[in-house]
Amino acid sequence: MKRDGRRILLEGIDNCRDLGGLQNADGQKIREGLLLRSAHLYHATEKDVLDLKEAFSLCEILDLRNLDEQKEQPDAPVPGAEHVEMPIFPQFQQGITHEKNLPPYELYPPMAEIYTRFITVAPQNQNFVRAVRRVLTHDYDRGAVLWHCFGGKDRCGMVAALTLSVLGVPYPTIMEDYMMTNIVGRSKAENARRAVLERGGPQKEADFEYDANIARESFLNNAFDAIRENYGDPVTFLKEVGGITEDEIEQFRKRILEEPAVRQ
Repeated sequence: MKRDGRRILLEGIDNCRDLGGLQNADGQKIREGLLLRSAHLYHATEKDVLDLKEAFSLCEILDLRNLDEQKEQPDAPVPGAEHVEMPIFPQFQQGITHEKNLPPYELYPPMAEIYTRFITVAPQNQNFVRAVRRVLTHDYDRGAVLWHCFGGKDRCGMVAALTLSVLGVPYPTIMEDYMMTNIVGRSKAENARRAVLERGGPQKEADFEYDANIARESFLNNAFDAIRENYGDPVTFLKEVGGITEDEIEQFRKRILEEPAVRQ
């Protein structure tokens, strides 16, 4: 299995990376090989499946797509890993979900506003917390957990950002991880925009399709602005919206964080 820093280079799974190695504000590093995020596993090859199993002892996959998406492009099974359906949006959400026969793009708000709604609108805000709780309470003695949506950008990115917040990772580092999606996403975004223009579609639709495939700082900033305005901080958001407990947070931190190196 090839790696490029934290990026895990697989044959049929895009945008896969390990949160291990990131450091929190107290100098503690996240243990490697336990917290994985990616795009969907529909095109995973036999080698991808073997790599995930052998390198990470992957034992739980959290699928954040809605049930239509999962049915149309089911994840390749990973032997010994439980596939958990955890849809953030029960039904379609233009710009986020990728099932067939979506309504016209004109009916939906800009991507930055959609990110605000991640936090302010139920049940999606509750579903984000439910997914984070599953990450917090996973049995890491058995192996890694991997969560994904379609492209590993929006739903997956928000779960990653909240999880890193629980671990005390500074926001600039959280943003840096979020923006890594563009390593693979920028070309997809440009192709999506080009496809709309080549068929004679309007520039506004082309721009919407571009934003649906790209990570922008303004998107995640909007979500965290909504957290600060309504809850003060991400941990309070998780506690008030989904009842995550201080004990769950502390146990997770103990399992995932390494002790800082002692200076000589």
